[in-house]
Amino acid sequence: MLITKVEKKENKFQSALEYLFEYHGVKTAMIIDKEGLVIGCLNRDKIDSEKFSALMLLILDQANQLLTRLNELPVYSMVMKNDNSWITIQRVGDLVLVVRAAENTDELLKVRIGQAVDMVNNYVKEKYPQTTR
Repeated sequence: MLITKVEKKENKFQSALEYLFEYHGVKTAMIIDKEGLVIGCLNRDKIDSEKFSALMLLILDQANQLLTRLNELPVYSMVMKNDNSWITIQRVGDLVLVVRAAENTDELLKVRIGQAVDMVNNYVKEKYPQTTR
């Protein structure tokens, strides 16, 4: 199917995901809402995005519960690495950006994630100005 300029312009969440997904080593890029609903997802490994999104929110929730006990502010960004993956969870207002990459992906991925966060923020401000403070 051919995508027109209007359709491409209006789907900036998807553009942010594609921007991340084109980077070498990225396995999954997704945007979810605060209830775990998948707004957009690209993944190479055919993971179950609904289960994965719920687990990412559970990780954030558990970390925030522990931080509350330490009188710390809630998490807005979290990075986890193991032998297989590098997972970044980043809050973007009421949304959550999740990026899963190969563990050996270079550190420039952080720059891409930051740019994708800016893309999502700008789109939310443009499309839903009443929700931004």
